[in-house]
Amino acid sequence: MGASPTTLAALARERWWLPRHHDAARDRGLATFLRRDLPRASFYRPWAGRPLADLPVVTKADVLADFAAFNRHGITLEAALGVAETAERSRDFAPTLPHDITVGLSSGTSGTRGVFLVCPAERQLWAGILMGQVLAPASLRTIARRPLRVALFLRADSNLYRTLASRRVHFSWHDLRAPLEEHLPALVGVDVLVAPASVLRAIAERTGPTEGVAPLQVVSVAETLDEEDEAVVRATFGRPVEQIYQATEGLLATSCPAGRLHLNEGHVHVEPEWLDHRRFHPVVTDFTRTTQLVVRHRLDDVLVAAPGPCPCGRPGRTITEVLGRADDVLTLRATGDDGRGGRGVVPVYPDVLRHAVALAGDLGDHRVEQHGTQWRVALRRPERLPAVAAELERLAGRLGARPPEVVAVPWPVEDPTAKRRRIRRVSEGDA
Repeated sequence: MGASPTTLAALARERWWLPRHHDAARDRGLATFLRRDLPRASFYRPWAGRPLADLPVVTKADVLADFAAFNRHGITLEAALGVAETAERSRDFAPTLPHDITVGLSSGTSGTRGVFLVCPAERQLWAGILMGQVLAPASLRTIARRPLRVALFLRADSNLYRTLASRRVHFSWHDLRAPLEEHLPALVGVDVLVAPASVLRAIAERTGPTEGVAPLQVVSVAETLDEEDEAVVRATFGRPVEQIYQATEGLLATSCPAGRLHLNEGHVHVEPEWLDHRRFHPVVTDFTRTTQLVVRHRLDDVLVAAPGPCPCGRPGRTITEVLGRADDVLTLRATGDDGRGGRGVVPVYPDVLRHAVALAGDLGDHRVEQHGTQWRVALRRPERLPAVAAELERLAGRLGARPPEVVAVPWPVEDPTAKRRRIRRVSEGDA
């Protein structure tokens, strides 16, 4: 099967035309979407003809509560979940809904599973945009000589991913439900390796160029990529780890050679909901999707804005990292008054916490889970707990907060198909 004209056109547009016409194309695309496509979903008909700022901000819970109203075909949540859950159980991800609609199911890292719908044209457009943004020059040169081999490790396969396959791109999906060792022989000769950060690290610790695993590109998806995992993978394969930031709401950002993540503003309008001078929740409108409308969706993810234009020269807004879900921001009790007559809550962002824990020395891997005022810490090297507790006490002092009660817990049994979360807030302490 060859790549469709839609996919090839999207790849060329993304790679060579859009960088030169970025702002004008974004503004024109958003205006056309609001005028032509917004009324196709019943939820948005009352706002037809209104500017984007007049439309309501919605959450994943809002969409799931009235799913049929957010898609143009009136597909119910029950119908979509029926196809998605059957595929999860059978591991056959080919079946579609009427109109050849592919349904996808997120793993629910934020506590609520997301459901998304895409039509064939949107799948082809997504494939072209993704390849245009992600494929490095070395990978494009390879396609000119022979088929590019792409290996994708994820919890579930999808018709969306299969759209990448063609005569020039050989795509293989590797089910995370199977033991990793079963997949390793198939990685010999792979050109592009795509997997969650935790899986990339596990592959790096078991293989390498001497075993014939020497990809041209290594790409992290589905999890926050931290410096520790990136360093291990880079050392093994001798290449930087690139990133794709994608959610139920669409393809949101891809990384560049300068190490930043570029928001996909040629196709997704992003309104920052600022938490402080650097961190924000994104409110996103995908103006290329017309099957299931994504209009002013507020995500729980916390993004860190990068300063100034990107050194790579690519236009648009950039971020330095995705900190994770909002409930991965832990909290401490403030030591003083918050100005409102009571004790305040001090947020502890994952990037700040990771750096503090790293100061405790070589820990191997770790997990920190907040249960009220108690922080439960699991370490691969449990003897390092006193050092971790001391660093957390110092961090609390610097933040003007009371230190948490640090409790050692055994290393958790983790689902290999779930997104890993090193830092998780189960419940917040009474401030």
